[in-house]
Amino acid sequence: MAEERTINEKSARGIKPKISSGGPILKFIGPEGASKVVLLIAALSIILQGNEAFWTYGINATPVNGLGIFCGIILYILGIILILMIGTIGFGTATLKKIELIEKYYNPFVLLCMAILIIVFEILSATASFLVLQSENILTLVFSSLLGGTLTIIAAILEQTKYKEIMKPSKLLGLVGAFFAIIEAFILFITLPILLSRYWDGIIAIVVVNLLLLSIYDKIRFIPYEWWMVLILGFILYGWVPGIGGTLVLISFILMLIEK
Repeated sequence: MAEERTINEKSARGIKPKISSGGPILKFIGPEGASKVVLLIAALSIILQGNEAFWTYGINATPVNGLGIFCGIILYILGIILILMIGTIGFGTATLKKIELIEKYYNPFVLLCMAILIIVFEILSATASFLVLQSENILTLVFSSLLGGTLTIIAAILEQTKYKEIMKPSKLLGLVGAFFAIIEAFILFITLPILLSRYWDGIIAIVVVNLLLLSIYDKIRFIPYEWWMVLILGFILYGWVPGIGGTLVLISFILMLIEK
């Protein structure tokens, strides 16, 4: 019990607990801080996108799409590197502990460089999916693919400003989500062929974004800026508008729970 308390205390102070040589080979440690939580979600989404690019738009495509396979492999690797940078995995052997050196590169500059690289391959992955699907709108595919890179940029910003009370991480993520939702709504208006359902979805998105912004800046009282309201508005955006705007707002809801 005393050893468990020590590990918990170190984790609370942001110190990664050491694994004794007689312990397990791997030990998973929860991420500390908003930037690492955001980066963990980014890493998982990148790996998921890599999996989809490799199999759906690569191996299983007819004919086999080399671009999808290549993007899938690179996104896999980038996602795993991000997870190792966060330090959520502890290693129990001397040989594997050398992998933990990757954690030393966890800083805003490296994260921004990683984000640029991720966005490049996310766009290439969207291009691979367009070559396979062809019937989908290329703008929608591109914006829908940028979740990992966008979250990595946000993580870099949060890491750079973590000692400055500029804005709560949840609000920053909510505002970025609102920004993307507006762009994605505009794409619905210009996508051909013109369909009434797309206009309806775009109008819903604009209304929800305005309600979200008004709640964030306390300009309207009957839409409170609370976690449950952000969850509702984020879920509406997620369901009505194709893209990452709604997902970003839903992630901001998770950060609101952490901030409490």
